[in-house]
Amino acid sequence: MKRRDVMKGIAGAAAVVAVPAAVIGAGSGGGAAHDSAHSHTAEGSEDLYTETYKGRKITVSKTDETVHIDDKPLHLMKLGDGAYLSAMCHYRIEPTPLAAGRQAVDELRGANLLPAGAHHA
Repeated sequence: MKRRDVMKGIAGAAAVVAVPAAVIGAGSGGGAAHDSAHSHTAEGSEDLYTETYKGRKITVSKTDETVHIDDKPLHLMKLGDGAYLSAMCHYRIEPTPLAAGRQAVDELRGANLLPAGAHHA
């Protein structure tokens, strides 16, 4: 058995375990996370929704569902069932782009979001 096959099996099993946990967590913990968030529609644009979450600015475009954290783009993957995965957390499925942005802020733990093509030196 190849290492690649073992890693695929582990990743698949983790995804199967994470999905029910994410669904349960989305129903119970969402209110607590939103307690520290302040939101408003960006001035001059009905298309943008802006929220300050844990001191970070999250902006979501309503038309193309892009997310920016502190004006830096967050790469999102939209799944067929309308859920989202972010580049910051591949194992947690979020129901909305805003929820994916909040999860990314949690994962960043105060660090800056790097552009999608950035590499560590």
